[in-house]
Amino acid sequence: MYTFASAFTAFCFAFFAIKFFKPVAIEVGLVDKPNERKRHAGHIPLIGGISIFMAVLAASLLWLPNTLELRMYLIASAMMVFIGALDDKFDLRVRVRIIGQIIIASLMIYGVGGYIANLGNLFGFGDVNLGPLGILFTYIGIIVVINAYNMVDGIDGLIGSLSINTFTSIALLFIMSGQTDYLSYPLILATATIPYLMFNLGLFERLLGKDTKKIFMGDAGSMFVGLSVIWLLTMGTQGEQASFRPVTALWICAVPLMDMLAIVFRRVRKGKSPFKPDRDHLHHILQRAGLSSRQSLIVITIFAAIMSAIGVLGEYFQVAESTELALFILIFILYNKYARHFSWKYVE
Repeated sequence: MYTFASAFTAFCFAFFAIKFFKPVAIEVGLVDKPNERKRHAGHIPLIGGISIFMAVLAASLLWLPNTLELRMYLIASAMMVFIGALDDKFDLRVRVRIIGQIIIASLMIYGVGGYIANLGNLFGFGDVNLGPLGILFTYIGIIVVINAYNMVDGIDGLIGSLSINTFTSIALLFIMSGQTDYLSYPLILATATIPYLMFNLGLFERLLGKDTKKIFMGDAGSMFVGLSVIWLLTMGTQGEQASFRPVTALWICAVPLMDMLAIVFRRVRKGKSPFKPDRDHLHHILQRAGLSSRQSLIVITIFAAIMSAIGVLGEYFQVAESTELALFILIFILYNKYARHFSWKYVE
């Protein structure tokens, strides 16, 4: 019963947190200003992520058992949101952000012993056990996922839609496995994101008046989402009571991962820094191909939902992990090939 109560609490807190923090953000200058890469109109408050975190914090403290895992997660999340907010305000250097992410990753790895030690039967010859190398692998995985969700945030509604898709997929996997100890976590995160998405897309305007202009997630939000995703995936795939197989995790966060890896490959091929911003993300390519921002959002969200559905169905029918991995790699190769082709074709 508390699972649904906690989710409803998160939704309500997120809504009111947005209303509270919006004027505060404008007052302190925590806003996104248009530039050559950001072509929105006006200064947009960057309080989506802060509001979502506050809602998750309130719902968790009110309804969830006071466990070590919860305490470490909330502490790590608070640190991630703080670093992200500083980045939103002062545009931190990449090195500073990465150091912060490593420190936060240490809370998960050493605070609760949560690291990726088993990759599953990826090649058909038995489980791939990383042993002590799992700690290094987890550090890399945390940094990759955090930055994948951070980098994919480029058009209205995208990070919100992808986040909800990922969190609901994780919740479904927990339900399917019967291991529901962590079920409240993704449900709280998903429902806390809904008010942000509605404000971001302007869906509240007619109901609540003209003061409900859009807000953005900000780096505080996108990095918080990425941290929450990798935390849940690690808890869900590791240990004797794992809820789903590691290969399934690839499918339910496929779009952010593919977009990040493909664009890093393209930047390295061009001799550019992997962290240098540009306009070669999937949503940019779709827009240059003639789709509107809203059409691009719909196409990418449907693609993400299909990828998640493949992963969930593969888990349900226990498709061989080696088959799922091979299919994922094939789709990524095709994705990278055609994304690069269209990126060059429509370059200005």
